[in-house]
Amino acid sequence: MAVTADELAQLEERLLAKLQQPSRVEEEEELPAAAYARNFYVTAALLFYVCASMLASSVTTGVYGNLSQIEYLLFPLCWTFIAGLVFGTLDSPAAGRRAMQLLRCWLYALVICIPILHWTSGMYADAILYLLTFAIVAFYWPFLLGASREIICLRYRGSLTKQARHYTMRALKIAGFQIVLAVSAISQGIDGKETYFRVYATFMFSTVLIQAWVFLIGVFDVGGVDASDAAKLRLSPLQAAAIASCGAVTMTGLSAYVLAEQRQVDRRAAKWNMYMLVISNYFCMTFVGRLVWVARRTGVDSSASVQPVKDEADAGGVFDVPGA
Repeated sequence: MAVTADELAQLEERLLAKLQQPSRVEEEEELPAAAYARNFYVTAALLFYVCASMLASSVTTGVYGNLSQIEYLLFPLCWTFIAGLVFGTLDSPAAGRRAMQLLRCWLYALVICIPILHWTSGMYADAILYLLTFAIVAFYWPFLLGASREIICLRYRGSLTKQARHYTMRALKIAGFQIVLAVSAISQGIDGKETYFRVYATFMFSTVLIQAWVFLIGVFDVGGVDASDAAKLRLSPLQAAAIASCGAVTMTGLSAYVLAEQRQVDRRAAKWNMYMLVISNYFCMTFVGRLVWVARRTGVDSSASVQPVKDEADAGGVFDVPGA
């Protein structure tokens, strides 16, 4: 069968494009787990302290005590550190596996520690709610982070070391903001039940920061949603639902921030905000999880590949669309 000149030209262009695309294997080698040993130990120490603090609070001052409130302010940092460790070790499969193991161990510990803390404080309904919630979280978050990492490694065009630095810089920016929130809450004073709901509102807002980042990575980098299509509202029903649920989580976080800035936080308002945060998280987990599951099932799609980071300055941005 004869081949036309146009077909030959198109074939030549495709071959040239493949030759010009840098080979990841030639550019870099996989790093050993020891390269991220310090990151692993610091993260593990923080996670251990939070769990130990919960158990200590359970048998001493309870959930309203000062020790528990300090733990509430450090708890969001745990999520940020572990997410940063998972996405920041894209160039080291061994370190990634260790990070996922650490995540699972920590979540299994939370299934025990958090309900006990609330039960011993007389908050029986909250204890049951947290038991059910973290039992789901203990299975969902390893799936979400593990599948997201796997798909990003398969789809990414370019140096994984550079992309890992991109995610690390974002996690550091979020962690820095969370530390500012914690210091601000502590500077206003911690005094048992008088300040508990203000600290709890700060905790909710700080937690939403890292949750929104991870969910949006699932939407844009993993789910393959195009940011320009999202801006033009040209999305599938599942994509629209995933982005809308991310927006709902963000709005509950902002409402928590408004509560945290009040000198006397209304107890009912803080409780209802917590319930709305849990509900919006369930919706987000459902729709974003579905997007990630579909992306994992369908495999690598070159049209939905993760775009390389343009420069080092771009890697540090956190106030643009996370994950995009």
